[in-house]
Amino acid sequence: MIYIVTAMYAEAHPFITRFQLKKDLSHTHFQVFLDGEGSLCLIISGTGSLPAAAAVSSICTEYKAGSSESADFLLNVGVCGQIGKESVQDRKKACQTGTLFLCNKISELSTGKTFYPDLLYRHSFVEAQIVTGPRPYTQIPSAKNNLGEEADFYLYDMEAAAVYQAGSYYLGPHQMSFLKIVSDNGNCQDVTPRQIQELVGQNMESISQYITGLKAILREESQSDILQSRPAQAAYEKLCLALHCSSTMAGALRQHLRYCALSGVDYGSVVEEMYREGKLPCKDKREGKQCFEELKKRLL
Repeated sequence: MIYIVTAMYAEAHPFITRFQLKKDLSHTHFQVFLDGEGSLCLIISGTGSLPAAAAVSSICTEYKAGSSESADFLLNVGVCGQIGKESVQDRKKACQTGTLFLCNKISELSTGKTFYPDLLYRHSFVEAQIVTGPRPYTQIPSAKNNLGEEADFYLYDMEAAAVYQAGSYYLGPHQMSFLKIVSDNGNCQDVTPRQIQELVGQNMESISQYITGLKAILREESQSDILQSRPAQAAYEKLCLALHCSSTMAGALRQHLRYCALSGVDYGSVVEEMYREGKLPCKDKREGKQCFEELKKRLL
């Protein structure tokens, strides 16, 4: 199932219309909408990190997201601010209002933590970094300075980091995507629900195509597991032990091996090479995580 998380009804409305979603009246804490096929579930969390985390945990727990018998994906969609390096006078002109971005890096302003969703599948979106803060963005300085790095621009919202962290209890980094549409550059108080709805609606065609592609991938994964043969399963389990995989890391590893097999990549020879180099097996989980990152780079 694909789980779509939006903060506001105005962001959700184009999805409800496009996919003919029906409200599930059994939910009392959050508004939840489902499609007729049981392949899409949309939840409106409310703005802010705490509501976002609670909504993701609620819906993932109820529908058993990430369980071994299901192929799932979490998609966070919504509007965001844009933080640029331009002067105050130039910001309005430079703001890319209505532009849709796929987030390749998520930074939490309050803690300084950084998260990287795995962009495993092909897409047509422009990529950008996003900063998640505890309150609506009105001015530039604190975000960039606290993160300690320079960029032409950042995106800014109040939910992405919380959605990622809550989602990571159920899904791997390869099973989450964050699509954000620029609505303002610090004047969010002037943006109306109607304008938000229109901005999301303007990008529904490309978002819909992305969702359709994800559906096809998840359907294929649920119908046929290229690791289901005994030799392949045994090799996968051996690699999990060698990397000291947690359940989340094991799921991510399985997904990468599936992708390589479907793409014709000989992942077996890459793994054997790492054994010959002495990089496998790993001593502990920490070394295993580092080795897994290197394995992903070699495979992709």
